[in-house]
Amino acid sequence: MKLAAIAVMVVGLASANTGTARAETAIGAVFGYPGNAGVSLRFDRTAIGVAWSSDFVHATGDLWLKKTAMKDGEGKLSWYYGPGIDAGFPSDDTHEFFFAARLPFGLQYMATPKLELFGELAPGLQLVDQTDFYWAAGFGIRLVLGQ
Repeated sequence: MKLAAIAVMVVGLASANTGTARAETAIGAVFGYPGNAGVSLRFDRTAIGVAWSSDFVHATGDLWLKKTAMKDGEGKLSWYYGPGIDAGFPSDDTHEFFFAARLPFGLQYMATPKLELFGELAPGLQLVDQTDFYWAAGFGIRLVLGQ
């Protein structure tokens, strides 16, 4: 359970690291792995997700170190990457808590100034419960809040 507390603290620190005066906040839904469906939050370049599957509740936290607009003529399409974490909290006694480091890279499309579509791939290395490489993939939609 100490590892679960550490994972929650790391996600909290990542979300507090937004540091900009005009941080953009967005909320929406995410689908894919880890989990099947869940909630996605973004605070400027920090993305946080909580998703549910039949065996786990997954919490992910990612910090986009690089976000670059692609030359699509309108600046609506961007790509990003950066380090992240994935913590899996089992919903029954047959599974163990796990913790993984991940490196998501993805595309963000601003359909309107208030509507964001995204998709990403995230290779990861599970570090707790066992050591194993895995691929995660997800897509979703977020509504930008505020101005």
